[in-house]
Amino acid sequence: MPNLETLNLSSAGLMFNTPILAVKFLFLKNLQIDLNDGQTGGFSPSYDYFSLAYFLDACPVLEKFVLGVSQTRVKHELISDGDSNMRRMPGHVHCSVKNVRIMGFCSAKSMVELTCHILENATSLERLTLDAEYDNSSYGDAERSCVGKKGECNPKSRSMIMHAHKGLEVIGKYVLEKVPSTVQLSVKKLCSRCHKIKPKGFRYEYRTTNP
Repeated sequence: MPNLETLNLSSAGLMFNTPILAVKFLFLKNLQIDLNDGQTGGFSPSYDYFSLAYFLDACPVLEKFVLGVSQTRVKHELISDGDSNMRRMPGHVHCSVKNVRIMGFCSAKSMVELTCHILENATSLERLTLDAEYDNSSYGDAERSCVGKKGECNPKSRSMIMHAHKGLEVIGKYVLEKVPSTVQLSVKKLCSRCHKIKPKGFRYEYRTTNP
């Protein structure tokens, strides 16, 4: 597939960390990766979201990257206050990436590391969209696809509702400060119905930045 320009990858249940790829996708411009735990109770804590950066290395002309993560529980190490030892990949610059969207953003440390890596190394980045809910739709911030035709939301565990709020808190604490002035950050609002239970003690603030 030497002239492949669009690639969609999906995995359910069984997960492996992404190795350094020996193959280059020289013409790939659009990449979407969907990860689903297959209702198994969350991904293994050993799975490393940060390893997905190797896909960006393998796609030198990639312009759009979409990551979707659907899980029923977060088992990973979470980023914590004062955590200053986040991993970096010096010299791994992604010159063509312009648009990045992450659905199912959470407070897993390796996911925060991946997001910060993109902000620091995607030198042509124009827009970053973060969504603490997995919502593969074209709706704007005011509408969510989780609201069904009867006006009812799909069932969600309290744990994942709390993690969604925690994800927004993490964006404000660890991601916002790394957004360059030339990048537009868009943070999708949570559904006012299925995410209305706000965890006690959680306070988060974020803003949308415009170039």
